[in-house]
Amino acid sequence: TWTLETTHGAQMYLQVTAVTGTSVTVTIQHSADNSTWSTLGTAFTAVTAAPGTQRLTATGTVDRYLRANSTGTFTKASFCAVVVRNLTSVSF
Repeated sequence: TWTLETTHGAQMYLQVTAVTGTSVTVTIQHSADNSTWSTLGTAFTAVTAAPGTQRLTATGTVDRYLRANSTGTFTKASFCAVVVRNLTSVSF
């Protein structure tokens, strides 16, 4: 049964395929109500050239709603962000 939030953290993946400008920083955010957002874990490191890939982990609760937020000094950026919820406790 899906409970809308999970409590064992997540793995977050970023693949940047193009950046026009100086840099782009992508943050995964989560929300329990789709209104108030907070950063899940930490932001990915700023990407200054493509292609580039990164992986981050987050611990604890992952709320129901997820989104990717991008900031930086760029005019155009193309990326894919994936979040994999840990449905059970994991150790790396």
